[in-house]
Amino acid sequence: MAAPEVFRWILDTEPEWPCPDNVTSGRDAAPRWAQEPDTKHALMLLPVHEQEKVLRFYHIRDAKLSLGSQLLKHCAIVRACNVPWPESIVSKDVNHKPCYIPPGGSNRQMEFNVSHHGSIVALAGCADNGIRLGVDVVQVDPSKDIPRVRQEGWSSWVNTYEAVFSDQEVQDIVSWEPPQHVSEEDMIKAKLRQFYAHWCLKEAYVKMTGEALMAPWLKDMEFRNVQVPQPTNELPSTESTAWGEIWSDVEVWLRGSKVADVKMELQAFRNNYMVGTAVSSLTASFLPYEILDLPHDVYSTAEAG
Repeated sequence: MAAPEVFRWILDTEPEWPCPDNVTSGRDAAPRWAQEPDTKHALMLLPVHEQEKVLRFYHIRDAKLSLGSQLLKHCAIVRACNVPWPESIVSKDVNHKPCYIPPGGSNRQMEFNVSHHGSIVALAGCADNGIRLGVDVVQVDPSKDIPRVRQEGWSSWVNTYEAVFSDQEVQDIVSWEPPQHVSEEDMIKAKLRQFYAHWCLKEAYVKMTGEALMAPWLKDMEFRNVQVPQPTNELPSTESTAWGEIWSDVEVWLRGSKVADVKMELQAFRNNYMVGTAVSSLTASFLPYEILDLPHDVYSTAEAG
């Protein structure tokens, strides 16, 4: 039997579906935005209840992420399961994770998971119903965190999130130092990137299991041998690329024992994003991420079926 392949997509919503007259938020912002031709075209590809979900958001940036997320789910079902777009019904499994269950069926036919942060939507999917998947994308924005870190101190700031990390992880994050001597601000930036690497991995793993960050075993699970993948602007290559370094040698430990049936990967995207993927199969292969072009990759798939 061939090893399951995990396909992975990225969609940047920043340039898509412009806001009318620079309206970015407000109670009436989403309905106004929905009347724009590009937005209307995209919304019409979704069932009514999903359109309504998108238009509930107060901030247009959040509505755009929701719209992108819904479109990628349908696109994944159509491509992986070979069904027409109108029949690409997004279902939920027993853990309320999105999946595809064929009409009249009781078992899911494919597994996929979606995450969004900043302006990026990430999706990981696999047409193998025997595995579980989790994906998480994080945007590292030091400008939001540095003022609090300076006010509270690094250790106190990290301990704000102690419910999410094991005691050893908290110690690792607090004590980590960048390998080179840098300015105070660059040191905080490097430490924040290390923190968000841990966060991204934990989110991806938890999403794979179908449990939230309130899972009772959360503090009993820890990641070891975590390395921060270098972003694009820190790589020695002069080749222009959106993708930075990949780190896949992370170890997962639960209650003192190594978890042997999970494969994980963390990759830098552009200069300020990281994407983590978790799959419950050591034989599964991660296909390289594809940065989707909305008209060419998504709209054409919808209009073909």
